[in-house]
Amino acid sequence: MTLPPSHPHAAASVEGLAAGGGSYRIGEVARRVGVSASALRLWEQQGLVRPARSSGRYRLYSDADLVRLRHVRRMRQEERVNAPGIRHILAAVPVGEQAVDGRQLRALRRERGLSLAQASRRSGLSASMISGIERAAVGTSVSALQRLTAAYGTTLLELFAGREPRGRLVRPKQRAVLEVAGSGVRIEQLAGGTGQLEPQLFVLKAGATSDGAYAHAGEEFLFLLSGLLTVWIGDSERYHLSEGDALSFPSTLPHRWRNEASGETRLLWINTPPTF
Repeated sequence: MTLPPSHPHAAASVEGLAAGGGSYRIGEVARRVGVSASALRLWEQQGLVRPARSSGRYRLYSDADLVRLRHVRRMRQEERVNAPGIRHILAAVPVGEQAVDGRQLRALRRERGLSLAQASRRSGLSASMISGIERAAVGTSVSALQRLTAAYGTTLLELFAGREPRGRLVRPKQRAVLEVAGSGVRIEQLAGGTGQLEPQLFVLKAGATSDGAYAHAGEEFLFLLSGLLTVWIGDSERYHLSEGDALSFPSTLPHRWRNEASGETRLLWINTPPTF
């Protein structure tokens, strides 16, 4: 099975067939994403995904396609967003960008003595996705990063290691910054060396989302500075936040979120203790 070298999925298809982790037929994708094959064909017709084709005209999906399709399934089934709305969100948040250094995540995994298969079992992410994130071959998200760092016995704060601000006073130019470009998320660290508080400024582009739920020890406090944000907590709670709204909840409840504004949303987010 070969594709023209100019095709955007050609490299992923050939390498995936060799490695067993980067190119999937429609039946396998349907199982992994949790939808029917007919739904995948419909989403293709609606312009939500564009799989490659083998020489025999079989659809071939890459790891990046899997990430995108999980976005689509969640928005269609859980958030009831229509196809035009999904296209708008996906255009605003291009899947496949990667600003977090995957080498740092690989180093964390290896320091813990974990194979890709072991990291997969601990995090609930596929081994091929973890490998792709480490190689910056696929996009990542806040949810995936949190699940990975939790599996490694640390936190996202570890990704700030050596860059966190020092001293009691932190000026804007002194803030350490973690960007998750594939999700349109920018996290600015507002304090360093604190024992009980982890204050951060979240700056979310239009359509930015956590891309799934995550949970950890501690408590959360959010204060919306500008924009609009929807937060889902547990199985039944949903909150729509606008400027000036505050929200608090136990971090142990699975939670996810999405920027609902047409532009940027900014919020103060505090975890205690620092477990995010």
